Amino acid sequence: MKILLIVIVCIIAAVGALLLWGSRLNAKMNKERKELETKYELPKDKRRLLAYGAILALYRTESTRVLEIKSDREELRQGLASAWGISGREDAIDTLEWLINEGHRTRYNEVYAALKSGDPIVEEELGKSKSCYEEAKQVIKSKLKFTDEDFNAIETIAAWDYDRAINIARWSHALDYITEEEAWEYIEEAAKKASKTFLDWKYYYISFAFGRAIAYEGSIYDTVWEAKRELFENPGSVWNEFSFRLSA
Repeated sequence: MKILLIVIVCIIAAVGALLLWGSRLNAKMNKERKELETKYELPKDKRRLLAYGAILALYRTESTRVLEIKSDREELRQGLASAWGISGREDAIDTLEWLINEGHRTRYNEVYAALKSGDPIVEEELGKSKSCYEEAKQVIKSKLKFTDEDFNAIETIAAWDYDRAINIARWSHALDYITEEEAWEYIEEAAKKASKTFLDWKYYYISFAFGRAIAYEGSIYDTVWEAKRELFENPGSVWNEFSFRLSA
């Protein structure tokens, strides 16, 4: 009994220490983001464009309000090369053009439609997509309280492409692969396409999540947590500051 009590006390202490560490880490990251936002403050119209890249920006603990990033440049260079095959200007432009004009949606919208309708699909085509898609739905229902009706309104995973395009533009500019002017051109193009495709931020997030689950076969748990805490529930978030639809 005494040993069990000691174990319980140790577990409680460990959990407390972990929560304290997490709180301090969040405070540090928030401070760094605020410093960047103060130093590189942007006009309202450009902050609004960056809102369409907010999911991955937060996932990487970056600011959602400035073009500038805080990530280590060499680490970013290696990450773009290994994950995207981007090692210079030509690669960056090819990738951005692909994401904005084609992207994973050209291949996976059909898979998504079949998963949504329950139509049978050849198992070799699915891989882990089906299980990741089902997991994504359950996590979103549980954490964000979205419904099957919300899910049924989504017809494309295009948000997965547009959010990534905006962040690839940011990262490519940070590495001097493209100019700032070019970065904003790609960001604006992706934002305008997103604005015409979806009704609001909720549907944009669901599309992104399903895209990540199906095309990337990845867990969306972390992005759900960030979306809930930083985008949907935070009164000061970019998503609560700006309406989804851009002016024509």
